[in-house]
Amino acid sequence: MVAAAATASPPEVFEVQGRRPDHAVITADESTNAAVSLDTAMEKAVAGVLDVHDARTIGRLLRCATRTPMTEEAAAHGQRIAVLALSRRGSPAVKAVEVLRLADGSIGARPITPGARGILLRRSRFEELAAGWNPYRGGFDPQTPAGPVAESFALTPPYVPGRITLDAATQRQRLYRGLAVRTEDPDRELDRETFHARLPAGYDPRYPAGLVVWSSPSPRGVIPCVLAPALDELNLICVGSDNTGNQRDVPDKFQLVFDAVATAGARFHLDERRIYVAGMSGGGKVGSILAMCFPEVFAGAVAIVGFGSHSALDDSWGEHRSPYFAKPRGRWLRLARAHRMALMGGPLDFNFREMQARLALLEADGFANIRFFSYPDMAHVMPTASRFSEAIRWVDEPYRRARRAEAAEASSALSAYRRGRSQAAPASDSVREALRRVIETAPWSEAAWEALDLLRAAGA
Repeated sequence: MVAAAATASPPEVFEVQGRRPDHAVITADESTNAAVSLDTAMEKAVAGVLDVHDARTIGRLLRCATRTPMTEEAAAHGQRIAVLALSRRGSPAVKAVEVLRLADGSIGARPITPGARGILLRRSRFEELAAGWNPYRGGFDPQTPAGPVAESFALTPPYVPGRITLDAATQRQRLYRGLAVRTEDPDRELDRETFHARLPAGYDPRYPAGLVVWSSPSPRGVIPCVLAPALDELNLICVGSDNTGNQRDVPDKFQLVFDAVATAGARFHLDERRIYVAGMSGGGKVGSILAMCFPEVFAGAVAIVGFGSHSALDDSWGEHRSPYFAKPRGRWLRLARAHRMALMGGPLDFNFREMQARLALLEADGFANIRFFSYPDMAHVMPTASRFSEAIRWVDEPYRRARRAEAAEASSALSAYRRGRSQAAPASDSVREALRRVIETAPWSEAAWEALDLLRAAGA
């Protein structure tokens, strides 16, 4: 990445008219919706704004800069992540800088002007900064389709690398700490992969959907038909990838799950509190392992006729006795215990007894939110549609209960705002703040959209 030409220094890239900026608006592209204010996360998202920095916080952005130049060739093959609109108080000048993810995974930035040179950014600092950005890059018009609904379809490239890179170091830290497991980086070449997706019937980008990442045990990642009734009923998007069967190296399969989450999150409006992972056989093991080791990403899992845990079975289990990963620690352990996981199987399945034994050990270890959906006629096969619906409905139930409470509170607050008012539009800072509280109580709810319309009507 280092060019022989003169370097582009941080002032050349980030300064405005030779001086440090004190304001930055970060957007997905070069246009924003100026009719929307930016006081809540929902307002920012509707305006296409990912983040805003003022004089107090802009240092976090500037500290990402290095003095290492980005070559023109690297920039030409980069994928745009965001656009920075940099400015200084008292000056009308606005400088546009694009941030690019390069082919090797590094991050670069360059001014959006002909011939401008760019620099590399400190990847770890930038990714920490960007972790709080809304990943969604689509619009909110229900008349603009994000894809066919109620059917599995192949997503067109380019795909988005996941925020978590499951390299050997991360595997040792989060998966295999203290275990004698050989780790290696995944073979991450997204342009050689194929992702599939299924949007639920009635998908509307104004109301975020949940996500199920499907880990297929076969070479094909097409979304199974038996999942469809549950996906439609619960407003769940499903994504999967080809070539995740037993023939694929484990690090690759794990990494593709994170890349599927990122790709779906960029194209479809998701509620990130509602991301689940499901799979069958080896895919069930992938799902259960990732749900317990990365509970900050996955709020639950459905493991079908395959289940991995950190428990060690006694010697009578032979080659099946070893733990699949190291027991999570600290907040990861607390989160993993809090989330729900549904196991599915039956006595005709050769994995059934191992799943039972591992579940018993986990329950003794404080995991109280794992439920085994056992069926006497089930072998090593996919469940029926009704059985899968029962399992994912149970996993998703805590979210639905919390969301109903949020929506009811926001609706009540909006009704209180309207009560006794002769006009709907806000007329003062105090009533504008009341509408913003509605939005923050249950963003993306019907009440929140109504409150946003009222703010727009007042030019807030």
